[in-house]
Amino acid sequence: MILAGALINTAGIAAGWLAGMLWGTRLQAGFREQALRIIGLTVVVIGLKMAWPLPDPVLALVSLVLGSWLGSAAGIEAALDRLGRWAELRAGGGFGQGFITASLVFNVGAMAIVGSVQAGLDQAPVILETKAVLDGITAFLLTAAAGWSVILAAPVTLVYEGALSLAAGLVAGHVHGPVVTEVTVVGGILVAAVGVNLVSGRSRLAVGDLLPALVVAGLLAAVASGAW
Repeated sequence: MILAGALINTAGIAAGWLAGMLWGTRLQAGFREQALRIIGLTVVVIGLKMAWPLPDPVLALVSLVLGSWLGSAAGIEAALDRLGRWAELRAGGGFGQGFITASLVFNVGAMAIVGSVQAGLDQAPVILETKAVLDGITAFLLTAAAGWSVILAAPVTLVYEGALSLAAGLVAGHVHGPVVTEVTVVGGILVAAVGVNLVSGRSRLAVGDLLPALVVAGLLAAVASGAW
């Protein structure tokens, strides 16, 4: 079943969220904030590991610059900020932070992309099963720090990974190694940026505007490798 991996990952997030709602509030506030920053440090390391070694730094840089320009022109980060502010007025100050941070942490990165592609190509969701465990732990700590809104990232993850899996199933046999490599590199850089924001405690990097860089990286890699 192509969607099995996405469903398992979503269930892992939901389980972590439930545990966070039941027991996360028992953690001291100072520890919850510290735990959030520890997650950030871990995410930075994971992102750097995914991006290293850069096989083509120029391609990655061009992808990030063009992706940032496209994202800024489309107003992705601004739209996320407006959504967060609107939600904060109606559900408390932690809503926007929990929803946006969780959505980015769960969905921006090589494990989500490569795992979904794997699930679509050979229907073996091994990567997404592993990611479900990691996301469950992260959801627990994020819920303890940012509140109930973390669960709203679960359907976002289901739609995102499910769409990627279905798309990969449609193009099975046509995904080239260099494309996956460059998307992984750029995804790793974006993951590291998310980690920096978590550590800093504020959104200093407009990661939302960088999301189109994933698509740009794939297209440029396809052209550079002669796949197109």
